[in-house]
Amino acid sequence: MLQAAKKNLAKHLPIEALDQVSELISREGIRLVIHRGRNTKLGDFRPGHNGAPARISVNGNLNVYAFLIVFLHEYAHWQVHTRFGRRADPHGQEWKQAFGWLLRHFCHAQCFHPVLRDAIEEYSQEVTAAGLGSPKLQRLLSLFDPEPDTQHLKKFLEDLPRDAMFVAGNGMTYLKEDKLRKRYRCLCISTKRRYLFQPMASVTPVESPYQGTK
Repeated sequence: MLQAAKKNLAKHLPIEALDQVSELISREGIRLVIHRGRNTKLGDFRPGHNGAPARISVNGNLNVYAFLIVFLHEYAHWQVHTRFGRRADPHGQEWKQAFGWLLRHFCHAQCFHPVLRDAIEEYSQEVTAAGLGSPKLQRLLSLFDPEPDTQHLKKFLEDLPRDAMFVAGNGMTYLKEDKLRKRYRCLCISTKRRYLFQPMASVTPVESPYQGTK
């Protein structure tokens, strides 16, 4: 079972973290689900229920270092749930301590690229519930994203002006609207439905007939 987990994870994790993460999943009986890509979240945790194992999901379109961070974020939820159950807030102090410790542990084990280590250490002292850390860390992480022919055209959503149109990772076109707390509300042009995007979502700007008309 351990070898099967390692084989499935090999393309999603830094090689330095593969043994540790595979062993955690196998030893704790966690079911890891790798999704293609979701605009609404990077990963999630679901406790076990009626004999089913606890489940962690992570988006498979992340680069290996971002994938590791999201996995550790969700694994920290598993640790807190196992120890405290519903007594602890989902992103309360217990979770912050668990996630911060995991980040430092994997950083000290040299599972992150040297370019990332200072930013990881800094983020581990004050982790947040959403996204992939501080803007500084997210920009550094983006250096390790795949580089398709259109990569040079991509921008972070927060760098686009209001009413800018963009194509997201799912191929759909959206109109950027207002920021609601920590995420941006965006209108899907084809369905006319609104969705929330992380500020550091990587998107491809397109010409907008709405921009500058308000």
